[in-house]
Formats: sequence, C-alpha cells, structure tokens
Amino acid sequence: MKRIIFNFSLILLIISCNKKEEKQRENLKIADNLKVAPYNITDLGDGLEYNYDTLSVNYIKKVKTSLLNRQFKFPDEQKFKDKVLEVFNVDIYEYKNKNVVLRPAMFTEIAIKENKFILIEDPETDDNKEAINDDLEFYYNSYVFYGDKNALNWLKLNNKEELKDLVIEYGYVSDFELLKFVLEKFDFDNESSFEKLIFDQNEKLEIREDILEGILLVNYGGKSKDLSYAKEGNGFSEIGHIVGNIRNNPNLYSNPNKTIAILLNKDLEVGVVGNTEAILIKNPDYKSYLKKNKYFNFQRLRDYVELLYGQNPNSENESIYKINDPNGYTNLRKDKSSTSDIVEKVKSGDRIEVLDNSGNWWYVQTKSGNKGYVYKTKIAN
Repeated sequence: MKRIIFNFSLILLIISCNKKEEKQRENLKIADNLKVAPYNITDLGDGLEYNYDTLSVNYIKKVKTSLLNRQFKFPDEQKFKDKVLEVFNVDIYEYKNKNVVLRPAMFTEIAIKENKFILIEDPETDDNKEAINDDLEFYYNSYVFYGDKNALNWLKLNNKEELKDLVIEYGYVSDFELLKFVLEKFDFDNESSFEKLIFDQNEKLEIREDILEGILLVNYGGKSKDLSYAKEGNGFSEIGHIVGNIRNNPNLYSNPNKTIAILLNKDLEVGVVGNTEAILIKNPDYKSYLKKNKYFNFQRLRDYVELLYGQNPNSENESIYKINDPNGYTNLRKDKSSTSDIVEKVKSGDRIEVLDNSGNWWYVQTKSGNKGYVYKTKIAN
C-alpha cells in the first residue's frame, strides 16, 4: 500500500514539474513575442548611449524605500497597468523591458514594472544621478494612481511643469481641474505649441479630439448655440494655419482629410466660419467632397455648408462681413494690438471685406478703402 502511495505521489510530482516547465516555456515564448520599449535607449552625445534597462537597482530601491516611508500604497498589477495606460497612453505590458521609459526627454518618466511605481528624473538632482526628490516622487505617484487632490495642489505649487507634461506630452484629459490649470495659461497663439498640444507625436501626427473638446469647454465655456455669432475666447486661433499645414503636407498626418474636418467643425462650434469659408472659396469641389463623405458625421459642419454658406444674395464676394460691436463702432487698427494706432472708426453694420482671417486679429478693408486689423469678435457675417 505504501508503495502504491509513493508511486502515485511520484507521478503527481512529475506531472507538476512538467506543468511548471511548460508554463515557463510559455512565458518565455510570450516574452520573445513582446516588443522592445522604443525610448529605453537614449543618446548621450559623442557616440555614447544609455540603456534604462540597466537603471541602478540601488537607485530604484532608494525610491521605493522613500515611497514606503511616506506610506505610499503601491497599486496592484492591474491598477498599475490601467492607470499608466490612462494617464500616459502607454501599454507598458506590450514590452519585454522591466523598466519602460514613457517618452523621449532629457528628464523623463520611467515605469518600474516590478515595483509598480513611476520614477521621475528630476532636473534639480542632475548633479547626482541617484539623488531623490522624495516629495516629487510621492506626490506625483499619489496623483497619477489615486487622483489625490492634495498631491495635485502640491504639484501645482512646486512642479507645475510635470503637470503640464501630463496634458501636453501625454494628452491626459480625464481630470478637468488639471486640464483647466494647464489650458488657462497656455499660449494658443503659438502655432508650433498649439500643434504639439492637439496632436499625438507618433510616426504620423494624430489629432487629439479630447484635447480639442477640453479647449472648447475650458476656453469658450462650450459651443455656441448657432452660427450667428463668434464666442469670446482664445483657443482655436491657429486652426486656420494648422489646416493649411495639413493640406500642404498631408503625408505627415494620420487621416488628413478627416483631421481637417474635425478642426473646421470645432472652429464652427465656437461660431468662427472664416476658415471653413476660405477653403470652400478656394476649392469649389470641397463642398461636394464633404457631402460625399457625409461631412464625416459632424453636424455643425453640415449645417454651415448646406444651410449658410453662399446664402447671402446681397453679397457678390463671400469674404464680405459686417462690423458687430455693441458700442456702436469698432476701431480699425494699424497693427494686431489694442494699443496700435487707429486707422478708422467703423460703425456697427458697416460692411467690410476680410482679407485674412487667421489668428485673433483679422486683416480687413473698409468701404472707404482703408485696410487694417479688427478683433475677430467684432465681426459678423
């Protein structure tokens, strides 16, 4: 009987070992099929490189110990994966690397998979590569994984650049308080900065529709009721230039035609019609193209093109607008500034021709023949 039990136990042990070996082979096979993290090797210059897979074990341990001393609650694997994907738009478990650099930068953020936290490279500790900014590590991880408001407030006061990066570099928009903090101080008149904000910087630029929606809510308080007026606000002033860039270099953008439609529709949602009108004037076939593509399912774009564009029977030129200022007149300025010299006082209701509608200050010509700049909210069609 003892012999039978022994033999049976031996068989179970062999089966268990075989299963363990099979599981190990399966894990190795999965690892072989995983990708290599794209930003883990950084160029240090002079032919030198650094591989973040070799990040000092002692350095990682020091940061982990610092977090433990602050009683940071390390997330479980699923929460760690989900939050990194939500906040940084990176699925770190697609990669075989144990440390995953989340973006290329001089001082970057690194997901430490084994210990489940984000290690921040802090410029303030650059003289000592393994020095730790204990406060930054704790508050940053507390905000990223738990949305801690005290952590957010600390970062606003002490490390606002890290918060800006979450929105501008990674496109994180789920926290409206963070989004408002970043967008209210953003320079929307800087074309290159605006393009970086609204596009994911992949092999081809891909539009961030959620960022555009955030700008609409934060900077304009939502979309206008209709197209009878332009809403006050600054956020979409460079859309005309970006649309021009896409038309001139479509190969740089993912789905360029739909991207243009997205931008024009967003412009129209705050009541700005000039950029859409300019394209329709310069490209007569564009209207039929939009119709063929069902306006990419954008209702405001459809409404403008089908119901309003070209419907003014008194206008021979589609670039004709009127001054609409509650003060009864507005100032035609020599330059794009409210302190610039006044060329002419133009009465509300007077017709003007818009020569350039890019940016916040539109270049116009009055019926008297004078040319100059008028702020776009003082103009209606």
